[in-house]
Amino acid sequence: MGRAGALTEAEKRAIWGWRAEGLKLSDIATRADRSRNAVKRFLDQPDATPGYVGNQNARKFTGPAQTRVFNKLRAAPRSPLKALTMQVNTGRSQRKPVSRETVRRNMADDLSFRRAIVRQPLSRENRLRRVAFAMQNLNKIEEHRKVIFTDEKKFNLDGPDGYSGQWVRTGELPDRVRRHTSGGSVMFWMAISSAGKMALLKTPARITSENYVAMLESSRVATIVGETHPEGWTFMQDNAPAHAARNTKSFFAREGWHVMDWPAYSPDLNPVETVWSIMSRQIYAGNRQYESLSELEAEIIEVWASITNAEVRSLLTGWNARLHRCVNMEGANVQNV
Repeated sequence: MGRAGALTEAEKRAIWGWRAEGLKLSDIATRADRSRNAVKRFLDQPDATPGYVGNQNARKFTGPAQTRVFNKLRAAPRSPLKALTMQVNTGRSQRKPVSRETVRRNMADDLSFRRAIVRQPLSRENRLRRVAFAMQNLNKIEEHRKVIFTDEKKFNLDGPDGYSGQWVRTGELPDRVRRHTSGGSVMFWMAISSAGKMALLKTPARITSENYVAMLESSRVATIVGETHPEGWTFMQDNAPAHAARNTKSFFAREGWHVMDWPAYSPDLNPVETVWSIMSRQIYAGNRQYESLSELEAEIIEVWASITNAEVRSLLTGWNARLHRCVNMEGANVQNV
């Protein structure tokens, strides 16, 4: 079985030395008079062991080699490890070439892999319109309280759009399995305001002007909002085709709804997106996947019910700060603030 207790510093150095000599795990355990599991645990996670200072003999980049790698990454930030290793070994014909593992380990000191940030492309005209919109609504706190913010979102059985991978240990397989086809999805429409949650409604998978108007009429959104905002209200929606259609505009004019002139390509300015993010993290917590649409719908409704009006009101108090940031960034995409 081997002795119990924490490894001493001398034992750790000895284990690394035997490992470097190529000894098998069982032979190292025998020499150290420790259990095989204790040795394996230390070798797998040396940083979790107090006092470990790493392999002091690990090869390090020289200055020129590091410069070549960073120049390569600036020119092609998605360069594979093989190409970066070739860059490091350039000019090392008289010296032993470094391995891909050495390159990966040295890169980990200063670099880390990140997924691409999803943002809308903004032209100069788009940015100017966003700034004009932000300036028009900036610091009008009383008017902000009258806005009914809305948005739609699609939820998939296998996770959010673009959610296709995860980090795993080398040699292991991901625990998520994606279907060959999408497996199905559901679409929901949300409305929130300074009064809190207004509505969460399931919509058809393909939203048209006709079914959008029918949803607004049948859900009695105007009645609900009128009760919570008797002083008047402004309806916010993005510029999706169903929202901008002539039939939809006719409905708003007929019903006397005041609709906010929302700038194109501006989901980052909509506080509903923050609520969607909060819900998605709970719905797909632990890489959860769903077997049926009814199961997914039930979870969405349950998570929506768990969000309080106080939480929504707290999120909306930050909208003015978001407008400020849009102006300061000259209309560029803003992060949630």
